[in-house]
Amino acid sequence: MTELTRTVAGIDLDKNEARFVVLTGHAYDFDLVETSIVRLGIDDPKDQREVNEFKAQVQDLFDEYAVDAVAIRERLSKGRMKGGTITFKLEGLIQLCRQPVTLISPATIRKAVSTAKIEFSELPIAKFQYEAYGAAYTMMTAAVRP
Repeated sequence: MTELTRTVAGIDLDKNEARFVVLTGHAYDFDLVETSIVRLGIDDPKDQREVNEFKAQVQDLFDEYAVDAVAIRERLSKGRMKGGTITFKLEGLIQLCRQPVTLISPATIRKAVSTAKIEFSELPIAKFQYEAYGAAYTMMTAAVRP
């Protein structure tokens, strides 16, 4: 059985921005893609022009790097640790892009990262990208199940 190469964008949403990591390959044999954009934000979520520009920039990023699938680190919608309202707006805009989007729980990501013993400090990414990498890694390796 041959494994198909795919390109996955991992996204972490925090405050008013989306943080990106792109991986390409298959299962446990993949590479980190150096992208021109590692984060995008919205200063005024009420400004329709800015909202449309954000969505267009995200779609352009996905198209430029031939992203097949998107993994977003899920945020809680209620409780003490709930995500900010703007992050849910950003999530909705990303879901309007052409690529399929999967929300992955932080617990699932933690388990995958812990099992793989990933040392984020050894990766050539910024600290603010760690969660996005975890989401992309979890999706990239999800197809590898006994």
